[in-house]
This record gives sequence, C-alpha cells and structure tokens, in this order.
Amino acid sequence: MSNNPLWDYSIATYDLEGVAPACLRLQDTFGLDVNLLFYAAWLAQLERRLSHHHLTALEALIADWRNDMVKPLRALRQRWRQVPYAVGIRDEIKSLELRAEQQQLDTMYAYYQESAGLSWAARPLRENLALVASFSGPEDEHRFAALERLAISFSS
Repeated sequence: MSNNPLWDYSIATYDLEGVAPACLRLQDTFGLDVNLLFYAAWLAQLERRLSHHHLTALEALIADWRNDMVKPLRALRQRWRQVPYAVGIRDEIKSLELRAEQQQLDTMYAYYQESAGLSWAARPLRENLALVASFSGPEDEHRFAALERLAISFSS
C-alpha cells in the first residue's frame, strides 16, 4: 500500500477481469488517458461526481507530464516489443513508464486533496467516464460501447 489511495485503487482495479483490455482499447483507439479513467472510477467509488471544471483544471495540471514523460516512454517500450532479444531493456522501460504513471497519479491525488469538494452522487461511474471521454472528441458509438465495457468491468 502506498500513501496514495488513487494509485492503490488503480493497481488493484487494473487486474480485474476485462479492465486492462478495455482501458488499452480506449487509450489506443480513442486517445483516452487511462489514469483519468481510473480517476473517474475512483471518484465514483467515493460517490463523487466529476465536474467539467475540476477535470479541465486537472487536465491542465497533468497534460505536459503525460505528453512529455508517459507517452514517450510508452512509445519507446512498444517499439522495443519488436526486438525479441531486448526483453530486459523493455522491462526496464516499462518500469520507468509505470513510475511516470505513478507520479501522474500522485499529482492527480494531490489535486483532489487540495480542490474544493466534488458533489455527491449515487453511482456516477458512467457519468464520470463519459465526461473523461468527452475530452477526446465528439460522441462516438464505438467509444461509447468501449466505455460501457469498461464500466461493467469496473463494477465486477
């Protein structure tokens, strides 16, 4: 256990059946940030509704880190997947990528702690996920279906 319940939630939830493939599909196909999806789900577990204002400010806070650190490490790790004799190096890059994601989640959790309270809502999971998805562009039936699969996996 860490000092960050958001990180702990993310690690535990990622291992639930169906969560990892659903998250990766939303990331790879629609450009969604998996950490923001976990944030939305974690808030829903706390029965907190994610607001547009809160998410906009959070996105502004983490965007540079994600774009300058997390994404390049992910791209490098994925490129090294093509090189069978580089498994050890790829594992080291994966470890760095995971540490960069943990830093992003630490920043997100600190923002949550410092921000004004989010409103209470009974089971706002789908609403929170939809708000995160809205930051990646207009509504799309395939993205909606992928979000629904993720919501079902989170609820398992």
